[in-house]
Formats: sequence, structure tokens, C-alpha cells
Amino acid sequence: MVTRYDVSEVRPQGAYLASRCPVRAQLDVLRPCEPLGSSPSAQRRTERGIAFQAMALESILALHPGTAVVSADSPTERERLTLLAMSAGVPLIAGGRLPVDLAGRRAGEPDLLVRAGSQSREARPTYRAVEVKAHSVQGPAAAGFAAVWSRLSSPRWEDAEERPGTSARKRRSDMLQLAHYQRMLEACGFGAPGPASGGVIGTEGDVAWYDLEAPLWTTPSASARTKLRSTLEVYDFEFDFRLDIMVVAARHLAEASVDLVVVPVRTVECATCPWDGHCSTELSAGAGNVSLLPRSGWKVFRAHRDHGVADLADLAGLDYRTAGLVAAKVDLRPLLAAVGELPGSTPVGAVIGDKKKAQLARLAEAGVTVLADARGLCARTASYCDEPMAGLAEQVDMARARLGPDPAYRRRGVGRVEVRRADVEVDVDMENVEDGVYLWGVLVSDRSAAGGLPTGYRAFVTWDSLDAAAEARLFGRFWAWFEALRTEAAARRLSLCAYCYNEAAEDTQMRRIADRLGLRQEVEALIASDQWVDLLASFDSQLLTGTSVGLKKAAPLSGFSWEVDDPGGELSMLRYDEAVGQDGAAAAAAREWLLTYNRNDVEATAALRSWLEREASACPPVESLGP
Repeated sequence: MVTRYDVSEVRPQGAYLASRCPVRAQLDVLRPCEPLGSSPSAQRRTERGIAFQAMALESILALHPGTAVVSADSPTERERLTLLAMSAGVPLIAGGRLPVDLAGRRAGEPDLLVRAGSQSREARPTYRAVEVKAHSVQGPAAAGFAAVWSRLSSPRWEDAEERPGTSARKRRSDMLQLAHYQRMLEACGFGAPGPASGGVIGTEGDVAWYDLEAPLWTTPSASARTKLRSTLEVYDFEFDFRLDIMVVAARHLAEASVDLVVVPVRTVECATCPWDGHCSTELSAGAGNVSLLPRSGWKVFRAHRDHGVADLADLAGLDYRTAGLVAAKVDLRPLLAAVGELPGSTPVGAVIGDKKKAQLARLAEAGVTVLADARGLCARTASYCDEPMAGLAEQVDMARARLGPDPAYRRRGVGRVEVRRADVEVDVDMENVEDGVYLWGVLVSDRSAAGGLPTGYRAFVTWDSLDAAAEARLFGRFWAWFEALRTEAAARRLSLCAYCYNEAAEDTQMRRIADRLGLRQEVEALIASDQWVDLLASFDSQLLTGTSVGLKKAAPLSGFSWEVDDPGGELSMLRYDEAVGQDGAAAAAAREWLLTYNRNDVEATAALRSWLEREASACPPVESLGP
């Protein structure tokens, strides 16, 4: 049963509330310190978004000169003008502000309102909301949501059509924002009848229409472990939950004995949150919050909290063997309850049932065949059987590795760290911005005794205006060079491997661009072959650090360091803007920075690979770390 509060004391909230971290909603009320300012990269995203919105509006006005553009400064006046335009049935309204929903505590400013249904004067006008986003919306058929599409020339949902072989990317924040406007349109009586839907205009320039009532999101359920819910259902819960959080936070300010609803948890949003400094201090206190481990988050944090695991030391104190059984979905509770009640010689099958073949096999692998063997299991760890966590055993080891004295440990069962090597090694790293990939950098190393192959760093780069055609031409140059190198190596009977770090990035971009060039089959063949090696997978499958295993964290284990200050993808995007948006010395300096950064990235993978082969086996085994 969810407790609801009187939210009338909370001022109406905007469309981003439902998609933001609930701790941020709480801290926006508490304001425990001075919030951090926007980072340069965040400012860049905002500026790009504003510029793209302006460009999209210009295109809409050219196609639909009768569009009502709401441009008043006063929020109240903008609401009045928007309401007048909707009441008059204007087909398109840009830059409007919907009437504040006092009952729902909502305020909102959709980029575009598109009139729905009949355009006759007799019909009551209704509307759907459309947002303009400076990112790609369309994806491969299996990548997202089966949306329908309309052209800017006919942007209505009624004019939308399916596009076989494509889908719309399922961005949670975009869709929750559309749900916010849908509820506001319903509240003021202008919501379109029929299935609720909203649109997004992405960088492709068309409108992707999303069904907000389709069950898309896997969520917790009281009756079952999970349940698929619609965007509107998820939005209603998330928005109301944050309103409740804000009410309680205000009461806590007035009376300290009122307990707050949420506590800090490390998520991907933290990097851009104005309260990150405050939360980081709390998360790092003592042994550290369990959400500091890689691949954690709210779900993992809640599971540990519900089982009395308060920090990394508690997690490290759990029993690895028991955790492995829990992760394998072996219900240990009947066994532990029977210890002391039945003879130690009792077969475990007599306790849990002989028909549970998979559980019995897993118990036998762990050395538990009779009840006496179960005495070595940990009751506290076994309590997780009520909600088995597939990664529980690994989390125990990661917590121990993070708290241990060494920077890295060999995973269980890894006697010697191994990495695939070749006569000719090619380290590959691409650099991209929102508009596409502008740089493919390679480092060629010839480890054979034959020699004669071109070695060293080479950049395939363009500083010209980046569009689909320019991106494809650039990739075509890179691919032709790479194929020529593979052919020459094969002719010399030399083995060749190409290495990246986190193949998801390079694979995605290569596949996307290859489709335009008719090279998809060739690219897929490379990715599936032994010649394409993801060094991150090699590292992560054999070593544990308990922290991030990104290249900037892993490569320093080999002693490597970057020549540029503050290397990272966020800063590289700022440098790219300088490289293509200015002339003279500033642009030259930015281009040099980007090329050095990219060169260092491929040099880092080469250095890390050598370290993995020669020195990583000296890392102590994680088994050496006790609870």
C-alpha cells in the first residue's frame, strides 16, 4: 500500500520531474549546500537543443505558415495565448504553455501542439503534444518501439504510417515527458480521444508517434516479480512518488524528526546532477555505499538494503559459496531450517524434494549432498533466496576487490590472464558527436620478424560539415585501408587482430554506417571473426577491480597516462565544436588535442594488452580476500 500525501503545498512541477532521480527531487527542497553549476558539456547539450529546436521550428513555419507561435514572456500570458489558440482550433501551436494543472501539480511547455482528428469548425478541437529533440529517434527494427511516422509536411498522428524495418528508439525520458503533457491536455479538456499518443521530432526530421498506453516497461509487481506497464502508468507512479518525496522533505525541514523518503544512490544521472557533491560525500562515507559498484543502481541497492546489507563491508562479508547458490536460484531456506532438526546424514533431496533436479545438481557442485554439508552455508546470505539476484556472488567479490589493498584481482578460476595476440595488431578507436563519427583512429603494430608493413598511428578524419554522406565517405576510406591491410597480412601469411575497448561503441557505429555503403555483410563477418577483439571483455572476464573498468581507469594499471589534460568523451565534444566552428589557431589547437586524445586511446589499448599478457597474472586471486 503506497502512502499518498496532500501535495497541494508543492508548487506545480515541470515535465522532467518524473524522469529525474527521486533524490534530486528531495534535495531540490532541502538544498543542503550550494548546488553545482552546469558543466560545460551540459551547457553544450542545452545550447544544441535550443539551436535544433529553432531550426525545426523554422522548417515547420516554412511548411505551415499558419502555425501559432506563442512568444510572450509572462508564463500567465503564454498560458492565455495557448488556451486561445487551442480553443480556436489552430492546427499547429509552437512554443505554447499549457494551463497549469493545479490538481495534478503539473506545469508544462510542449514544443509543439498538433490538432487531432477533424479540422471542422463544429468539432471540439483536441491536441497531441510533440517534442523536438536533438538526437536520433529512428533505429533498426529490433532496437526499440514499433512507432508510426509522419512527415513534417503532414505532422498529424492521423497521417502517420508504419516504416517496415525500422523502429523508434525507446527513450524513457522522452516518453515520460510526453506522458506529462498528455495528462495536462486531459486536465484542461483538450486531450485527443482514443489511445493516448505523443510525438518526437528527432534529427531525422520526421515525427515518431509513440503509443503511451502500450505495455513497454518492466516494473516491480506485488503479485509477480515483474509486470509490463505502459508509459502513462509508469509516469503516473513516478511523478506522484516525487511529489510525495517533496512534501515529506518540506515537513522534514519544519520538523527534523520526520524521516526522509529516499537516500542517495549512485546512478548514471549523478554526473550531471547539481547535488552530486553532496551525495558523493554521503556515498563514500565509511566503507562506501553498495551502489558504488559497477552495474549497480536502485534495484540492486534496494535488494541489499532489504536484506540488511548497509555498505560494501557488509556485502563483502557475505559468503561467496552461498551467494553462488542463491544466484543459481537454489532455495536454501528449507535446508537451513532443517539443520539441527534432522540427522546430518539426511540427503538434501529428502528436504527440498527429489524432483528438483537442477537445484540438486547445483548443490552437488557446491559440495552439499547431505544436511551436514549445509552447516557451512551462511543464513544471512541465504536470506536473498526470497528475491534471487543473478549477480550476487560477483557482487560479493567486487566488494572485496574494491576494499582490498591491491588495484586488481584475478577472478575465481583464472590461473593465468590470457589475451589474444597476433603478428599484426591494429588498435581501433572512433570519435563521434551527435551528428556522427568524424574520426577513425588506428595504431598498427608489427610483431612479426618479417617487417615491411606500415606501422604507427593513422587518423581517418574530417573537419568538414558532418552529414550522412560525409560520414559514409570517411568510413569508406577507413574500411578500404583496413581491408587492404588484412589482404596484405594474409598474403604474407601473417596473423592479424584488430582491437577495440568496449566493442558496443565501434560495432554499433560500423553497422549503422555500413548499411549505407552496402558493407553490412563484410562488417558483420569481421565482428563475428577471431580477428575482432574486445579488450574490455578480455579484461573484465579475468580481472576484478570493484570500480569502473573503462579504459581511462584500466589503462593506468599498465603505467599508461594520457598526454592531454582531463581526457574523456564529454570534453572531446567541446573540443570538436572548437575544431569545426572556429578558424586559425583555436581550431588548429582543438584539432591537435582531438588527434592526440585519439592516438592516446589506441596507445592505451596497446599498452593494456601487453600488461594483460605479461604482468596481470601476478595480480592476487580474489579468493585470497576473506569476508
